[in-house]
Amino acid sequence: VALCAPVLLSLVPLRRCLRRMDQYTKEVVELLQDVEKAAFVPPSQPEKVEAVVSKMTALYKRANDLQEADGYDGSPSAVMGPRVCMLTLARLQRCLLAYLRCRMERIEQVRWDLAGAMDDASKAHLSRHELSYSERFNELLAEFQMAYDLDLTRDYQPPEDLYVRVNVLQDIGQFIGPESGQPLELKRGDHTLLRRGDIEHLIRQGLLEHSR
Repeated sequence: VALCAPVLLSLVPLRRCLRRMDQYTKEVVELLQDVEKAAFVPPSQPEKVEAVVSKMTALYKRANDLQEADGYDGSPSAVMGPRVCMLTLARLQRCLLAYLRCRMERIEQVRWDLAGAMDDASKAHLSRHELSYSERFNELLAEFQMAYDLDLTRDYQPPEDLYVRVNVLQDIGQFIGPESGQPLELKRGDHTLLRRGDIEHLIRQGLLEHSR
């Protein structure tokens, strides 16, 4: 027992860190759960993101304090406390970056799916930084397509036919077909054959469906 006493004493900081791990990961786990459940992205929660960053800062300071404490000798048992703190910090960082990257990817995907601007209801879920990112992403994509006269949002899969038969699920009204340049008018309940390039974006928006 006497021989084990120094080791047991050195494990005290480790145990304290382990007891506090749930406390440190609470917000970031909630953020990940929210984004996983959301069809698009959940409303921005900057206060939780800031809480995670604050806890990362506190973990870094705690690791430094443990290493500067009296009696710290750098032995394998002594470094356990600082190591757990730094590993928890790294875990928080990875989880937070995964959360932010997931939101960015879904923002990008909306541009491809809708082939146009995001609606106001979706924009309301974004932070001001995400709004700026979305606007700039749209601008860059539009500039690239105009420069090369391409529509990259069309034909995710090579089409089997230039024309497709569709059912109109909602009133769309009059518009100019982006591929044919012809005026078109679609009303709910219509069943018609149209150029794929003219209505591909409407299919992805759920306004039309392929007729079987």
